[in-house]
Amino acid sequence: MIRYSILYRAPPSAEAPMTTKKPDWDHIRVFLALARTGSLRAASQELGVSQPTLGRHLTALEDVVGVVLFDRLPEGLRMTEAGRDLRPRAEAMEEAAFAFHRQGDAISGIRDRQVRLTASAWSALFLAGQINSKPDGLYLEIRQSDDTQLLTKREADFAVRHGLPLTGDFITKRLGTISCAIYATERLAYDMRGMGPDRVFSDAPWICFSEEFDLYESQRWLLAHIDGNKPLFRAGNTAMLQNALRTGIGAGILPCFLGDRDPALARVSRPIETLDSDIWLIVHRDLRAAEGIKQATNWVADIYKRRVMQLSGARASGGEGMELK
Repeated sequence: MIRYSILYRAPPSAEAPMTTKKPDWDHIRVFLALARTGSLRAASQELGVSQPTLGRHLTALEDVVGVVLFDRLPEGLRMTEAGRDLRPRAEAMEEAAFAFHRQGDAISGIRDRQVRLTASAWSALFLAGQINSKPDGLYLEIRQSDDTQLLTKREADFAVRHGLPLTGDFITKRLGTISCAIYATERLAYDMRGMGPDRVFSDAPWICFSEEFDLYESQRWLLAHIDGNKPLFRAGNTAMLQNALRTGIGAGILPCFLGDRDPALARVSRPIETLDSDIWLIVHRDLRAAEGIKQATNWVADIYKRRVMQLSGARASGGEGMELK
């Protein structure tokens, strides 16, 4: 196994001219991507740069700082002690670069490009369904994601989330609540209502989301109630789950704004109060006054306000279905 040890360069001789090399920001971006992913291949996918190019950037950075930052091992890259010492400085440079660009966006008002919104799955679906009411001149991109770091990295301008961020310099505003209920085809819903709350979870067929969503509150609630019974089907996203419900194979949880408007589905339960989810608007402090951001966030806040009855699952008839806790 070939190992690279830390390389210390001798000081220049008195006769040699003094030259000062400074790290290139692209070199440091590569260093951080490699530090986070641990491999050239993964970093290449993250940055959209070829592996040979990444290797050249890394070698150039090591030449400038005078130390080896990664051991090249058959199983991948392993950061050296020198790399670990320099990583916090590189991350501080990255954050400063992001702040610089955010401030530039705020000054320019983000007039000449799309405003980028990142939203949790149900909020992304809800807002996409309201897009025809956006103001003229607002060019909006909606990306489904729960990663608040997209705001810090300037990959999104503001976010709509089911919870508050744990860290970061953000301005937040509560938008409202999304309620959910159990839905099935009309025939299956009729049969399930006849089972009653005591038997419906053990006797009815169920479908839910895939295992990656098992930590979500609605998924945990359903799995706890069916008490070890194996779901007949697991779906990878909300649209897939909704289509599966339409086939009549089983019942499952949907947000009320989707389930109530689907003519192929009927409510099995009333909105499940314990699963009501507060929705928050999150924008980085540096961007809060930007013209495009203000226009987009005002539109989002207004939509949640005007559609509160739809989001809560309220109905003129008082809400059909059995009460489930």
